[in-house]
Amino acid sequence: MREVISRFCGEYDYPAEARQALLTAYEKIERTAALREFFDRALAAYAQSPQLDYKELMDALTAACEGGDIPAETASMLLYICLSPQLYRYYEERGLTKDTCRASLEDLRWKLFECHQVRGIWGSFVSLWFSGFFNLTRFTLGRLQFELRPFPENYAGAGRVPPVGVQQAINLHIPSSGPLLPEDCAASYRRAQAFFAGAFPGGETPFVCYSWLLFPEHRQFLPAHSRILQFMDTFDIFDSQPDPQGHDLWRIFGREDCSDTASLPEETSLQRAYKQWLLSGHTPGSGSGLFVLKA
Repeated sequence: MREVISRFCGEYDYPAEARQALLTAYEKIERTAALREFFDRALAAYAQSPQLDYKELMDALTAACEGGDIPAETASMLLYICLSPQLYRYYEERGLTKDTCRASLEDLRWKLFECHQVRGIWGSFVSLWFSGFFNLTRFTLGRLQFELRPFPENYAGAGRVPPVGVQQAINLHIPSSGPLLPEDCAASYRRAQAFFAGAFPGGETPFVCYSWLLFPEHRQFLPAHSRILQFMDTFDIFDSQPDPQGHDLWRIFGREDCSDTASLPEETSLQRAYKQWLLSGHTPGSGSGLFVLKA
């Protein structure tokens, strides 16, 4: 399994420091009977089916790491890397391309960098998030990530008219993989429309997004050329929620504790705009948006 980890780190261009941290942690796992047996059981179970109880799995792994010198964030990243060869096999069994699998596994890399920036640990602090990729319900198609979800119940309640006969929508996510360019997003929407075409025989494909990026108040303090505003322009934002606790501010400022507004960094234009907004007494928030792509 050490070879699998080393090869994965090389293929996905992990920094040398991250690669060494992961390999060192795995060597410790191999020397720790309880953790070694845990990994063996998890790999055996995943070889039988991708439909595992990932929350139970990650909770058990976190508990197994308590009191030891292997961070749970690192152990969870290692477990998913170890599961990745079997994920490729599941893709092949379902007639899905290796490139599509590889694109989805790129998300581990983005979460690796986020974890190191926020917590100083090579690993992931959102390990349950990966379950959607490993149970083959979420897929990376170009710049964005997509999965089928029930059509939002509160859409009609917001005074909108849902597409006739549509019971599902394509829920999308935005990984921290680089600039959010409109042309890249448009290409992703078309790829997702084709990928999930069987779920929308009527030719109308609804896309839904729940994100801090769709916070309506952005129009009050972000510049007109902002790529966030360009992204928002695609959606009919039918609901929004304030977030006084700022649960998503770490995505902007790269730190877990953003309670001391005055000390927040100002290294990017987004950080400067957001910091000024918060210092002016405003709160962050999120929004829910939907648009329909026709065939």
